[in-house]
Amino acid sequence: MNRDSIYTNYGLTVENETTVGSVKLFKSGMQSYICYAAQGDEREIDEQYYMAHHLYEQGEPGIWLPIMNREESILTRESDQPYIVCMQGSVLPAIYETGKALAVFHYRGRTIQTRMEQSSRMGKWKQMWETRIDQLEKVWRDKLLSKPQNDFEKLFIDSYPYYAGLTENAIQYLVDTELDDDPEQIDGGTVCHTRFTPQTWGSQTIGKVPKDWVFDHGARDIAEYVRMHFLEQPNTYHQGVVNFLRQYQTVSPFSTFSAKMTYARLLLPIHYFETIETYYYIRSEGEKAMLEDRLNQYAKQSSLYERLLHDFYEMAGIPRGNSRMTVPEWIQTKRKTI
Repeated sequence: MNRDSIYTNYGLTVENETTVGSVKLFKSGMQSYICYAAQGDEREIDEQYYMAHHLYEQGEPGIWLPIMNREESILTRESDQPYIVCMQGSVLPAIYETGKALAVFHYRGRTIQTRMEQSSRMGKWKQMWETRIDQLEKVWRDKLLSKPQNDFEKLFIDSYPYYAGLTENAIQYLVDTELDDDPEQIDGGTVCHTRFTPQTWGSQTIGKVPKDWVFDHGARDIAEYVRMHFLEQPNTYHQGVVNFLRQYQTVSPFSTFSAKMTYARLLLPIHYFETIETYYYIRSEGEKAMLEDRLNQYAKQSSLYERLLHDFYEMAGIPRGNSRMTVPEWIQTKRKTI
């Protein structure tokens, strides 16, 4: 959205304008604002508006608050594209423990009383995972029949059966958890991120932006942080993961259900899915080459990722031998033979 539109619709004079990723950051007087293109259903955007104001009222730092335009609407259209303007509620602390801060964020999110529907992913993991693997399998079968056109497709064809097997394990683990274990208070829905990573609240971030949020089980954020920490440091991830999981549990100790939900999500190779999906979506040859390198790395690191899966419960402070929280037998067996 341009300066004139912002002034016309919000009465704000744009000063010190910069761009951070897909977000425009600016000042108006002494107050900081951001502006970004709205994505998704309007009802989901309404729910993100509510989440932001709720978290801010609960004292959560670093929240950006969507504001209404002069028409009393969250959305402002320019050239058929809806935009959202947010005001900075408070600044993100410069120093904090990520695990503890995330647990507090989740705790505050669980106090939301209004029913979240459009933004909710609660209870939908199995359906979403099955849909995703079915779509990927169709692509794989097409490439198998038509023969690979390049090195990426050769690697995709060779690696897919392994990751399809991991996905089946993840879905079964999820189903068993939902059947066998009773959720506790910590397992209520909360504000989560589409993808929570070590960079989400890092030094280069602008803060906590509603467009990044969904309503889900907190295991979503825990698993995605652990996954990305591993992918960034596959040989030295251990202590960082231990610190994060222990920090989180100083505020919210894991229930059996939450620990197993986190494990089920770690079993699911989302990083693999996203690499394949992105490759067939983008056109840039440079980006395609980067994705080919990434897929090669995933294939080479598969045994290291299995070690992460084997050691997860122990890293979370759960004693080895706990009969209610076990890893799949094939992972236990495979680690013994390495």
